[in-house]
Amino acid sequence: MIDVVNKTCSAGVVEEFKFQDTSIAFRVKNFSDGLIRVCLGKAWDDAQAVTVGSGIAETVISNTNPQTGFTREATSTVLIKASSSGTIEVIRND
Repeated sequence: MIDVVNKTCSAGVVEEFKFQDTSIAFRVKNFSDGLIRVCLGKAWDDAQAVTVGSGIAETVISNTNPQTGFTREATSTVLIKASSSGTIEVIRND
């Protein structure tokens, strides 16, 4: 099932994209004029945030932990902070 959330994000504000089901990977499309930072899960973590450039679509996968055999934690929440206001689309496609 494909689950898609579109939002207009404000610059500098952490926006929550909430999905019905969990996943370990999300496709993030940045239609804004600036960079966005993406975290998977309910808590923002600058050290774990992934940067996606303007006009770019990228698949963001949950971080691996080598000490636990590269297991990945599934989530239903994607957090995005945009450097400039614009539309962001996030797709969960499992």
